[in-house]
This record gives sequence, structure tokens and C-alpha cells, in this order.
Amino acid sequence: TSTRTAPAHGPGAPKRPANRALLGIAAAALTVIVGIGAWVLTGTGGDNGSGDGGAVDPTKSSAPPKPSATQLTVQEAEGVDPAGDDGGKGKEKGRLAIDGKAGSTWRSSYYTSAEFGNLKKGLGLLLDLGKSAKIKEVKADLPESAGATIQLKIGDSPDPDGMRKVQTITTTGSGTTSIQLPQATTGRYVLLWFTKLSHGTDGQFRAEVSEVSVLGSAS
Repeated sequence: TSTRTAPAHGPGAPKRPANRALLGIAAAALTVIVGIGAWVLTGTGGDNGSGDGGAVDPTKSSAPPKPSATQLTVQEAEGVDPAGDDGGKGKEKGRLAIDGKAGSTWRSSYYTSAEFGNLKKGLGLLLDLGKSAKIKEVKADLPESAGATIQLKIGDSPDPDGMRKVQTITTTGSGTTSIQLPQATTGRYVLLWFTKLSHGTDGQFRAEVSEVSVLGSAS
């Protein structure tokens, strides 16, 4: 009779191929875990919490800051009245609003009502910058000016009818009034055009500007 020998891979013998497979799977899993950890640290970690690890892209630069408005030089000021009969008309009177003296004031004539006694539609103070500029704001010291309605007009011609109306305000009291434009407007001439007068403490109605300044930048 022949004797059969038990195979070497019978029960109790080590299964080396299976162990190698398990080790390979474990190594692959470890590699994935390490990769995820490295991505978290370099991709989303960092002290700034911005999600870019604090890295700065040298190819990107922040936009330059917008130039701030500066005070423009007013070369000339003139009282204007299309009707031609107001006492504040002319350059001699208009210059009182740009002479830098708090005690001097450009004033219109007196009227019997806020609507100029129904004699005219309006009058104003015309400012000449000497050259075109980008205008962003006008500041005016208005004594006793509560209730006045002022249109701000800008243009390249001194003719009030040819200028663009860019803002309208109603004053609430005396002091410095800031007239800010919705957007910078280019022009050489600036007109403070009164369409309604304030009621002065003496009971009369008139337009008054002690000092005026224009803010903007070169065009």
C-alpha cells in the first residue's frame, strides 16, 4: 500500500500570501491618511483661517487706492442774476465768498418772499476754477440759511441755462453745508443756484454765502 503525505499548506500552516495582501492594504490606507493630513495642513490650515494657508500669490496685487478729493483753487466768483437787477450781482460782490475772511459775505438783495417776491426764478453765485476739474463736493458757509433751496450746477460754460444740475439741497440751518455729488462731475464752472430763499432774522428773504470751497481732483 502507498502512504500519502499531508500537503504543506494544511491546517496550522502559515498563509503568507494572505498576510502580504493585508500588509499592502494597510500600507495603502496609511498613505491615503498621510496624504489627507498633509492636504489639510497645507491647503486649509494656517493661522489666518482664510483657507489658503496664509500663502500670498505674488502675481496678484491689491488695487491702488482711489485718490482723495483735495480743495481746488477758485480763481473767480461772481454773483449772477439773469434778471439783471439784484444788488449781489457782479464779481466784486462775488469775491467776498472766496476771500478767506469770515466777516465778509456775498449777499443778494432783500425780497418779500422766499420765491423772490415772484420777480424771478432764481439767482446764484458762480465759481470759476480756471480750468476743467473733477468735482466731488462743495462746502459753503451759509449764515441764516435755514429753508433755502440750492441747486448745484456744473459746466464748461458760465451760462446758467447751459450747465448741468447735479444736486439739489434744502438747508436746515446756518453753518457749513456740504453738497456731495453722487459721482464726480467734470467742469470748469460751479454754480450755487438759489431757487428758494431763506428767512433771515430781520424778517427779510435773501441768499447769503460767507465762504465757499470746491473739492475734487484734476480732470
